[in-house]
Amino acid sequence: MAAVKTASHRHRMRLVLCIWACLWSLAPAVVRPAAAAAAAPSVSMSTVVGFGGYYHRNDWVPVRLTLHNRGPAADAELRVNVRFPITAQRLADGVLRWHIRLPAGGSVDKLIAVPGQAISDGAVMECAIGDQVVATARLTGTPLGPVSLVAALSAQPQAAQFLTGATNGPGGNPVLALSIRPDALPSGPDLMSALGAVVVTPDVLARLDAAEAATLSDWVKLGGVLVVTGVGRAGSRWDPWLPLTPGPAAKLDGAELAALLGDSVSPPADVTGVRAGLRAGAEVWAGTASDPLIAAQTVGRGLMVQTAFSPLQPGLVTWSGNAALWTAVLGRANAHGRVFPDFFNPNGALTLASASAALSPLRIPSLGVWALVFTLYGLCIGPGVFVWLRRRKREPWAWLVLPALSVVTTVAIYGVGASQRPAGVLTEGVGVLDLVGDGDGHAYGIRAFMSPQVVSAKLVTGQPMLSMPLAEQNVRQIGDAVVDYGQRAAAQMTGVGRWGVRYLYSAGAVHGQGELVLALTASQGTLSGSVHNATPYTLHGTAVCWNGRLYTIGDLRPGQTAYIPTTASAQNGDGGYLTAYANYNRDLSRGIGRTLGNYASTAGLFRIADDVNQALVVATVSDADGPALPGLPPLYTMQRVVSDQTLMLVRQFTDVAVYPVSEVTPI
Repeated sequence: MAAVKTASHRHRMRLVLCIWACLWSLAPAVVRPAAAAAAAPSVSMSTVVGFGGYYHRNDWVPVRLTLHNRGPAADAELRVNVRFPITAQRLADGVLRWHIRLPAGGSVDKLIAVPGQAISDGAVMECAIGDQVVATARLTGTPLGPVSLVAALSAQPQAAQFLTGATNGPGGNPVLALSIRPDALPSGPDLMSALGAVVVTPDVLARLDAAEAATLSDWVKLGGVLVVTGVGRAGSRWDPWLPLTPGPAAKLDGAELAALLGDSVSPPADVTGVRAGLRAGAEVWAGTASDPLIAAQTVGRGLMVQTAFSPLQPGLVTWSGNAALWTAVLGRANAHGRVFPDFFNPNGALTLASASAALSPLRIPSLGVWALVFTLYGLCIGPGVFVWLRRRKREPWAWLVLPALSVVTTVAIYGVGASQRPAGVLTEGVGVLDLVGDGDGHAYGIRAFMSPQVVSAKLVTGQPMLSMPLAEQNVRQIGDAVVDYGQRAAAQMTGVGRWGVRYLYSAGAVHGQGELVLALTASQGTLSGSVHNATPYTLHGTAVCWNGRLYTIGDLRPGQTAYIPTTASAQNGDGGYLTAYANYNRDLSRGIGRTLGNYASTAGLFRIADDVNQALVVATVSDADGPALPGLPPLYTMQRVVSDQTLMLVRQFTDVAVYPVSEVTPI
């Protein structure tokens, strides 16, 4: 019995040990999922599109993301896939990507830019950690039609109510006025291109931080309209730009405001403000030089408009002429040009992509040459061979001679084609550089590339820019394109098929571009003065457009000064200046320059105001003329680049001192 009990005890012990062994082996499978679940990221994401949810389809649209992370800290990436047709030949295609650090158990904001057309098509933003997508959000907003968007920088919702009922000029688009907080101002002037004007008070300007002030000032210099309501100190950055200087409080003459609208409008009552002074160089729009009510001053390509009163006071808000007053002010303010292109309009800057037609893979001989070749071939294998063989009574040789001639002709044609076939990558880029006169400017352009082989390439902008990958439509293999945004935009394009064309469209404010220093005077209808090249580029075909004439300067090296020596006659209007300049500077009338010239005509790049006090200076540059051109990033590829063509149109507006004014009139 003892032996039986001992055996039974051993059996139970073995059974217990087996059970424990099984449980121990299953423990990691139970613990690991729980631990993985505990460590799994938990992220939620919310978005705010455009300005108060409004945006334009043809613009880069600011999108503010807020991410809430309830897990451990992690490095994540935000990405949106963009694919929409541009024209029947080209489409936007690629992934836009941003890297972000998610704090443990916290929130983080991120401002990005997405093409408006992608938002209209229902673009989805993804947040991924490693290979795992942890949050998604559909980008939604209200696309604007023919509406002028005006933003008031204020925490008060009623800050823009005085613009109710106004349009952006008599007969213009209605104004949609919104109040946005200064800290919601997008970083980068291109993201503000949808705004027809920004309204702000001097005290709000004084409280802007460095980044906000830099963005707003760059936007003004590049053509923005800043309406400052009231007079006061705005800080060292803004005070020199303001057209009015502070003065004592006073009751203002409302009749001066009514005078802008005609005699039939009754003046507003009880208008109060300050008796401001007029800064040198400012222009009075309402009031007098000794008692200005509204004044303006140009800053670069932009305009600062300032009132000596608050437009929110009851006497003006309830005035019957209030909407007409601001319609007149906005119409006059927006009459000047801006440097921002119509980013994604198929008939706008995107037409620069057509310059890729110059990347013809084969320089095929003309039809006349081929006609001559086939005529000679037909004569040789027909009457020529027949007569030659008959004279020698060798007609049976035709079975040998005719195939031999066909083989020789085929080999020769193939050899001609092989000799013309490029042995590497072809690339070109065209764009526009607008200078504002203080070293800053705005650049945009499109670089294209193709290869007889499958090719991959990388393009990196020299400064922070907005970049979008484009591709040819109806191409079997267009590959993949990813643009990483950071201190610069880096585009990686891989697996582009043989003879398929890929593009990178880049645009943005640029710094360190130098300026053209001009001292121009006019007397009795004749312009004279000097032009100094303070840019880092050698400028080709420099010319000044003024008062219906084209004044030719020639080429200017960096640091070189030239004087206006000769005059080339040009008709009044945009076409006259452009035609005369294209005849003078052949860069704009041949090769890839034809596309740039066509775009200049469509976009009115040679349009200047019918004002003898303003002139336009133009020139062309290429990559061989100095540093890498902004907006046309260089191409990095493992294949050999056998053709690289670039061309950029450089523009700068300048003032002309007219002596005396009465002697010079537009012709």
